[in-house]
Amino acid sequence: MRQTLIPNGKSAIPAAATKFAHRRGWLNLGLGVELMKDRRISVWTKLAAVGGGAAVTAILVGLEVPLEMLIGLLVPFLGVAVDIAFDGLELVVFPVLLSLVLIRWLAPKPLLAEYLLPSEAKG
Repeated sequence: MRQTLIPNGKSAIPAAATKFAHRRGWLNLGLGVELMKDRRISVWTKLAAVGGGAAVTAILVGLEVPLEMLIGLLVPFLGVAVDIAFDGLELVVFPVLLSLVLIRWLAPKPLLAEYLLPSEAKG
């Protein structure tokens, strides 16, 4: 596989991912954790984020059911083992991760600004 190189000889993909991570892009789970712990954000907003994460997970699980059935029919014992191992994990972890991403857009904007620009909010 051929990689695209940037002028200093490094691969462009890890460089772009690192640059995005330093900018604190939309996938900032640390910010989501801090917003979930903040008592100034209402319980209803937090529940909406968790509900949104659960809804997206339910849709994705519904879309993968036909594939899981096919694997279960072709390889019965392996299909059951994989289904038990991964479905339980994805039904717990994925909604939590999605809720940590969604809370950023549901939180009040002035409160979010305190987290994103802490030096300006204090001054």
